Amino acid sequence: MPRDRRTQCLGIAALIAVVAWLGVLFSGPRPLEITFFDVGDGLCAVLRSPSGHTLVMDCGTSGRRDNTSVGRKLVGPYLQSLGLDGVDVAVLTHPHADHASGFAGLLKMEPAALVLECGAKYNTPEHTAFLGAVRACRARYRIARRGQVLDMGDGVTARILDPSPGVNYKNLNDNSIVMRITYKRVAILLDADASEAAERDMLDSGLNLRAQVLQVGHHGSRDATSPQWLSAVRPRIAIISCARRSHYGFPSRQVLDRLASINARTYSTGQCGAVTISTDGDTIDVRTVRDRP
Repeated sequence: MPRDRRTQCLGIAALIAVVAWLGVLFSGPRPLEITFFDVGDGLCAVLRSPSGHTLVMDCGTSGRRDNTSVGRKLVGPYLQSLGLDGVDVAVLTHPHADHASGFAGLLKMEPAALVLECGAKYNTPEHTAFLGAVRACRARYRIARRGQVLDMGDGVTARILDPSPGVNYKNLNDNSIVMRITYKRVAILLDADASEAAERDMLDSGLNLRAQVLQVGHHGSRDATSPQWLSAVRPRIAIISCARRSHYGFPSRQVLDRLASINARTYSTGQCGAVTISTDGDTIDVRTVRDRP
């Protein structure tokens, strides 16, 4: 190769290296991201911290031909596409099938280091398979209770707001693990299926419920997301996990009207597909697979 040609190639290679180095230097830290998957009338959310720590909250669906496939065909491949070979924290908010059905398949692909559960006794095939997968992957198993705090690194924390010690609701939905994720000045409240009884208890306890982003309780059912709850949370963005044509009539018109009355931007996974919340701790970005109707 002629010397001038070789020199030119070396110069281009050096320029590429410098550009790549500058990209790393000035790209800044990764944002906190949480993706709510489109799993019909179920719930599944994956949180990734700026340093790459992961938290999976629920992994279930309702109304699909194979309800167990969500973990191994959707969430597992998604985590692998991110270069991950495990889950730091797996949270089963409560053991209803629409929250638990795919967890066993996911944990076989992506073993968890820590598993949190509400502690309710519930003898179903989905819950039995989940507990078996937890034992098989040798995860640490903990019962979640109000006041516990998970440190995800990078200033990201997950505070357990419910269930409260000593309280056992008759309705299993109200025993759901409720978490408030904070990163700098941004808070995300994950309600799972908590309905008005659990909301009242949290309101009466004087907890800090304020959050810019709210995962709306019980798929937008009318038995959750009371006006008092919304007054305390004051969300700017609301995410509802439900099917496009929900067999249960989710989300209810009452809840949609309540959210509209406080000017919350509302996203339904059934309408928008997967919804991803991204924040640098100050600003919040929302990405969807499909445009909002």
